[in-house]
Amino acid sequence: MIKVVRIDHRLLHGQVIFAWTKSQGIERIIVIDNDAAGDDFKKMSLKLSVFSVTQAKERMEKINKLKSNTMVIFGDVLQAGEIIPDLNGITEVNYGGVKNRPDTKRYSNAVFLNDEEVRSSQRLKEQGITLFMQQVPTSKRESLDALI
Repeated sequence: MIKVVRIDHRLLHGQVIFAWTKSQGIERIIVIDNDAAGDDFKKMSLKLSVFSVTQAKERMEKINKLKSNTMVIFGDVLQAGEIIPDLNGITEVNYGGVKNRPDTKRYSNAVFLNDEEVRSSQRLKEQGITLFMQQVPTSKRESLDALI
């Protein structure tokens, strides 16, 4: 069962390992990120399921049938937009960290989106998925829906 979907360019880090997994009772983590899936060192160091978008689509039936509490982490908003509509039962997406780049607009201290990322996020919103920004479970949830 997919319990948490998060977008975070840092992929797996202390906030995920210690805060999110504990607060949500996460037993399994899946990272979907084209760059990490193509980097043997990152895959080895993460020691968990790491898939490209294509690989995730090929495994979608299995992912959707998982029984353990699962967290899916995307390193990229656009890649998330390709996969999230195919994930069963997803009602919300946590934007935890999208790095600042020259062509982006600031939406929170840790979320910066360019026009293409905003359009991708709007498509998710139009599908009834709630979009929010939250760094750690104990911090305030901020609505992204209202800003895009």
